[in-house]
Amino acid sequence: MNRILTLLLLFLSLCINAQQWRFWIDEKQPATHNILSNAKSVLLVNNAVVQPEGFGHTIAIDGERQESEQVDLTDAVLYSLFAATQTLEYDPDILRVEILEYTQNQSNNFYSRKTLSSTQMQGICNRYAVDALLIINQLVLYNIRESFPLEDGSYYAYLQAYAQAHWTAYNHGKVLSFTTADTLVWESQPMYTRARALEQLPTTQEALLYLAQTTGDSIARLLTPQWIASARYLYDCSCEHMQAGLNSFRYQRWKEAIHHWQQIATDGALTHSKANKKAAAMAAANIAIAYEMLGDYSSACAYANEACHLFGAWKTAYGRQQQVNIRYYLEHLQDKKEQVYAQ
Repeated sequence: MNRILTLLLLFLSLCINAQQWRFWIDEKQPATHNILSNAKSVLLVNNAVVQPEGFGHTIAIDGERQESEQVDLTDAVLYSLFAATQTLEYDPDILRVEILEYTQNQSNNFYSRKTLSSTQMQGICNRYAVDALLIINQLVLYNIRESFPLEDGSYYAYLQAYAQAHWTAYNHGKVLSFTTADTLVWESQPMYTRARALEQLPTTQEALLYLAQTTGDSIARLLTPQWIASARYLYDCSCEHMQAGLNSFRYQRWKEAIHHWQQIATDGALTHSKANKKAAAMAAANIAIAYEMLGDYSSACAYANEACHLFGAWKTAYGRQQQVNIRYYLEHLQDKKEQVYAQ
């Protein structure tokens, strides 16, 4: 069910004696990859080899490479798995999330990833009594730290870090493998010495471990539904029933609001008055939103379609713009309706 966050007067519309109110709702967006759907327990598995200390870390001065750093990234994979765990735990449908910390990869070859077979993955599921696995097979972290002078004689420095990770998700025999990539940049303020500029940057280890966390969070967000804030707009005009409906809506009395606005929609359909037909278009759009709040997407679509038709008959630039807005909203409602039916 959608949750109302805020109801605020936003702006006066271009229509005389009409305005719009904006409010926000939290909407649950489906996962980008739904392979973990219906999984009540997930085990995050370390199947990666630790990155060698001297690989992937460059120091440059004035555009010229100087040397390569030695960075201990022994815990980088665990940072990524812990971050993914925290994000997965926000999904109310997943009741248990655990980590298998010790790597399953015994090859010791960082440069060639080794994935688990379906038999091995099912065996881990059986051993730990979980429905699904999220496995990290390889995490590659690299960076460049550079400093150079500016025209005013000061110095500037930056640290740019990159991550590439290979993952496998497994759920009741279904396998999905993919690679993710993330980038973070830290920049200094211009300083009067090069050393001062470099001091403003994190250490390479700090930066890359933070990036490893970002990578874990990113993969978990791809695999779980996410809540986002979406705007909705209610129409208002100088009409008794419109005001009564808005007052009911503010207190989340959706059916009562619908009752008031339906009277406006009915009156508009029975009259040739342009003012009444304009009010009917606004009322139909409001009713669509109220039905959305009730979770009745079929009725919401019907009234949004009616509002689109009524605004289309309103031969002004404002009417055409509102028709475009309602069409966009109708497409959104139809998507939600299909998601409900698919469950």
